[in-house]
Amino acid sequence: MMTKKNIFRIIIACMVLYLGVLGYIYLNQRTLLYHPEQEIIGLESYNMPTTEEIFLTTKDGVKIQAWYKKPDMGKEMVIFYHGNSGHIPQRIDKLKELNAMGYGFIIPAWRGFGKSEGFPTEEGILNDAEATIEFIKKEGYDLKKVIVIGESLGTGIATQMAAKHEFKGLLLITPYTTIQDRASEIYFYIPVKYLLKDNFDTINNISKVKVPVIIIHGDNDEIIPHTHSLKIIEKVNEPKKLIIYPGINHTNYDSKTVFTEMRNFFKSLEKDTEVKVDQD
Repeated sequence: MMTKKNIFRIIIACMVLYLGVLGYIYLNQRTLLYHPEQEIIGLESYNMPTTEEIFLTTKDGVKIQAWYKKPDMGKEMVIFYHGNSGHIPQRIDKLKELNAMGYGFIIPAWRGFGKSEGFPTEEGILNDAEATIEFIKKEGYDLKKVIVIGESLGTGIATQMAAKHEFKGLLLITPYTTIQDRASEIYFYIPVKYLLKDNFDTINNISKVKVPVIIIHGDNDEIIPHTHSLKIIEKVNEPKKLIIYPGINHTNYDSKTVFTEMRNFFKSLEKDTEVKVDQD
């Protein structure tokens, strides 16, 4: 029969173990959130002759890598904000689809990713995003004609940039409401709210976005459940569109289909505007 003393010891041991888990997650949370890889193969190996590698310096002095391609005549410029893992070349299929459709693009590698200096944090990544915007402004692009695409982690960054700057439109691929919400779903046994350093608050920033928004998600996404998109779309101002693909997970969506949906959505809005102008 277990004595009170033994029960007390077990309780203390469990408390120590729990506090140890909390300490580990708090100290290593950015390692758990960000999974950067260093780029080994250069741009020249990917058969994209009109794309160039550039380096930008952020306002806090960090040098970041980016790939940049000018748009075809009459086509839009795209800013592409990638997710929390890998490096730019892992998005090569998506970039080639944008290229085939005539879009220009710039995609920065977050600090600590690819050839970029530094270590990723929310504040630092937002600085990286701003540096990208400053670059295309200096190149003469009108932000009101620029489309912003955010993928996974990048959706929170894209949303915050679109809340601050006026673009042509915003495409969110597999977005989350907040990092806190998703972390709380995964680590339901810890008080995430009090430990979290980086949050990327998509759901509150999205209501500040005044341009058309299209959201893409798969209903079999185990990384970020599509219920996050269902909550986000409720906060989005019109015009907006949500597409939920049945059976699709976090990464196996068809990029060509997604970008075609984006193009058709924005084109339909342009036609609506033309009709209203003609009616006046």
